[in-house]
Amino acid sequence: MLHRYVVGEKRLASHRVAALSAGLGIALLVAAGACADDSANGLLSRGGPGGVGSEDRGPADGGPGVNNSGPPAEELLFRAVEGDLEQQCGKKCHTDGTYKPLPPTFLAGPDAYKSVKAQPGAIVADYYQSVLLQKGPHAGPAISVDPTFEAKVIAWLKMEAAVIQAMKRPTTDSTSLVLGPNDLDLSKACVGGLTGVHLTFDAALTGGVLSLTKLMIAAPAGTDVHVYKPSFIRVLSKRDSANRKEISDSAESFSNTDQTVPGGAITVLSPGSAFFTAAGWVPFDFASDKVRIEFAKLEPGKVPVLEKPKICKDVAGFTAKVLPSMKGGGGISPDCASCHGAGLAGLSLNNANQSLVCTQILQNLNETDLGKSLLVTKVTAGPHTGGLVNNAANWANLFIANKSVFF
Repeated sequence: MLHRYVVGEKRLASHRVAALSAGLGIALLVAAGACADDSANGLLSRGGPGGVGSEDRGPADGGPGVNNSGPPAEELLFRAVEGDLEQQCGKKCHTDGTYKPLPPTFLAGPDAYKSVKAQPGAIVADYYQSVLLQKGPHAGPAISVDPTFEAKVIAWLKMEAAVIQAMKRPTTDSTSLVLGPNDLDLSKACVGGLTGVHLTFDAALTGGVLSLTKLMIAAPAGTDVHVYKPSFIRVLSKRDSANRKEISDSAESFSNTDQTVPGGAITVLSPGSAFFTAAGWVPFDFASDKVRIEFAKLEPGKVPVLEKPKICKDVAGFTAKVLPSMKGGGGISPDCASCHGAGLAGLSLNNANQSLVCTQILQNLNETDLGKSLLVTKVTAGPHTGGLVNNAANWANLFIANKSVFF
């Protein structure tokens, strides 16, 4: 078991020096490249999706991560292992991304360090939960297969974790969740005098896995709210075997969340749902566990143009003529709702509110040329992780022939 890296102001500098010396002192490996069988959308850990921390946690200049004579210590540690990462994980896999299926290019040029820091789940506050360590054997071997290589990667990730942990982000209090509807006041995590922001969702457990669905964020009347990269953290009632009191969401489920909510409005918090299956999150216990939410930013924002939202003209017609085919009827397959049933990509096809579903579809249609709508081209020409529909012409005609239900 890897021991959690403990951060303290006075100890941070000494740990950095020690980790830097260890990382730079290990010889570079020459090994065969290994590919990932993940999709280009992200890496999957051994524990599955579900990590706090990213490049936004560490300082761009100044602060704990700075080496005044050059690059910060954590970057130097990466540079020491960069060649090994390229040999073990890069080339046509995680550098060029030409392997099939397309893997995430977290070592892409021109600067692999920037690429890996932008990869969700790679650099996190709890280094052991990094997807780079959690990923088991796939199309290529796990990092742990080579202990020397693994030691260099751990030395680097420890330093990155130290920087993240030294940076304080706005956070809510630790809060108990309940089965079913939840309503969290986010005011404590707000900055700039902002108050009255609420997050609502339904919480459930399936086989010990915590799921949050119907995630909606409400802005106070008169103030637009900018929400950027919220991170869920599990707070344990007592320390676990790794001496952890808190466990981050290593999948960084909301790493792509960057939205501004108009004042007085309630809207889906992208991506709309999350399933916390990473190591340390399962089984989740409503009776003893709590969560808190950190934000890269939760601040007053400004919606550039307040347009009247588009609404479907004929919801009943949509429900009768379009939705059944999207869910695998009418000879069109696959069933879109199997992936896009609960908020993925902004679509909740299984939601009982047909007006909401129709409006979500409407927002993905090009009124002037329905055949060129993203909703059409994504599943007829790709790329699309869920595959292509079996009949491109029928799929396009589904929206063209039923234009009147939308506009």
